[in-house]
Amino acid sequence: MLNNFLFHSFNFLLTNIYNRNVKRFGYTPRGLFWNSKDSQFKRFKIITKLIEENIDQKAIKIADVGCGYGDLLTYLQKELKVKFHYDGYDINKQFIELCKKKHKNINFFVSDSPSEVCDFSIMNGTYNFAVYENLKLWEKYLEYNLTKCFQKSDKGMIFSLQQAKYSEIVNSIYYVNKDLMQKKLMDLFKNVKSFYFEDTPRDIYFVILKS
Repeated sequence: MLNNFLFHSFNFLLTNIYNRNVKRFGYTPRGLFWNSKDSQFKRFKIITKLIEENIDQKAIKIADVGCGYGDLLTYLQKELKVKFHYDGYDINKQFIELCKKKHKNINFFVSDSPSEVCDFSIMNGTYNFAVYENLKLWEKYLEYNLTKCFQKSDKGMIFSLQQAKYSEIVNSIYYVNKDLMQKKLMDLFKNVKSFYFEDTPRDIYFVILKS
């Protein structure tokens, strides 16, 4: 019960921090704490590759959790080689209102997890910015959110985190030790694979499947 209250307060703090950052940098990748559009697109390319490698059907339903401005949707519409239905989710009401204006016929929701069943939940750097310095508590927040997303995902989840030698929070950025995180995730979800790509050397990608 106490954790639930804390996690809701984390969402409130995250919303305020992102709103201030967007006020400073505008609706740009920097407003979402990404370095550049180029680095953002490198991650989109990898996420798209991982989606395509883990589907065995002609059409899929994707939940983009932490959708921001809806830029991943724009990329998928151009690059994903299968038909897909997309729902976008973000805890930030301001971002969701912007997405609805940009993408008129797409569903967007103010939420931290899918409200409808999907094939895959996608979280592209969604949990990188930590509003709390306590590593164990932030990892509990991560596990809490991943569990909620997994419950609504028929096929599984694809997400990215920042990696370093040690799990730590530095300047509000959450870094994981890949091996330790993989073990935690396997204890929770069993079927877990991790992927590293030279184009994004500080990122580690996880694919968690239900079968």
